[in-house]
Amino acid sequence: MSNSNKFLKITVLIFSLTVLPDYNLFGEEEEKAIPILKQKIEEVAGQVHFFDNEKRIFIPVKAGMVINEPLLFKTGSQSEMIFSCVGNIAVRASEHASFVLSPPENNRYEVELRKGALTASLRPNRPIGAPVFAIRTLNGVTEATGTLFAVAEYKGQTYTSVKRGEVKKQTVPPGKPDFSAYLNPTKSSKSNPSIQAPVPSTKK
Repeated sequence: MSNSNKFLKITVLIFSLTVLPDYNLFGEEEEKAIPILKQKIEEVAGQVHFFDNEKRIFIPVKAGMVINEPLLFKTGSQSEMIFSCVGNIAVRASEHASFVLSPPENNRYEVELRKGALTASLRPNRPIGAPVFAIRTLNGVTEATGTLFAVAEYKGQTYTSVKRGEVKKQTVPPGKPDFSAYLNPTKSSKSNPSIQAPVPSTKK
């Protein structure tokens, strides 16, 4: 696919946002009793992998997985992943995406987007003091509350689109560790599984 076609595909993705389902890591009553902020993988379509920090290999992602440490995720062709955050937040990762999910800090979720696009849906009537959700790229941080928005990273450029609500975009230097090392495991590591020939997604 030519660079122009790839750019067009990303542009279409950003400007054709759809409402994501409402997900909660816990039920409403349980969430009130146990305000633990975590992220959970809700749906996986096609081939999606995460880098296991102990085994030093990429492993297929399964629905129900909870994020307890910083992990690098990759989606293949015609593949996608939806994850939820406690606080009425749902996020869809597009195909050919590379991003890092980490446990929240100080009532704040921050996703490190390396490549591809993320579409986030935050329920508009979220209460004051609800967790903040942000997407960090090489060009800065996009933060939003009560909205539907998308962020795409393409050849070092960041593109942001908002369908509902407002976002605050900051151009600041990265404050997180460099996760690029995850992309290049040590020579003694086992071979990574191929993620170049994924199974087409049947989900819409």
